[in-house]
Amino acid sequence: MDVIDLKILEILTSEGNISLKELGERCGIKSPSAVSKRIKKLRDDNVIKKFVPIVDYSKFGLNFLAVTFIRAKYGRNYTDKLSTKLKTVGGLITLLEILGEIDFIMITLNKDQETYKENMRFMMSLDEVERTDTRIVVDNFMLCDFGNIKLLENFITPRKFEI
Repeated sequence: MDVIDLKILEILTSEGNISLKELGERCGIKSPSAVSKRIKKLRDDNVIKKFVPIVDYSKFGLNFLAVTFIRAKYGRNYTDKLSTKLKTVGGLITLLEILGEIDFIMITLNKDQETYKENMRFMMSLDEVERTDTRIVVDNFMLCDFGNIKLLENFITPRKFEI
């Protein structure tokens, strides 16, 4: 990877739909096919994992951003077991395993407070969860890529959890 590849990556991360011709001009490459070959190599090397649109989820009424801190009950393979279950939570943006008193940080994007409460009921029903602590985000000052949210699966036909 060289400076031109880094420039390509920098431009693509902010303007993913730029034409190969324009991208080449801005990187000092005259041939669009040469730009295409560089992008293909970056993809083959797994530097570029995938191209995804950045969706404005507020257009779907998804405005309730929650950060949940989860403390797990200690046991054999407890973080593996719990993370597998937590990955099924609707509106999941990211799930981070961390070290310290808290085991996981989970960020979800929900339609409203009721939708989030459904997620909470599910989390609290899990044997591996000792306790949770939630913060509601009031403002987001930096654009996040929520590319892993599955609209059809989580928001068009939301999962209802029965206690």
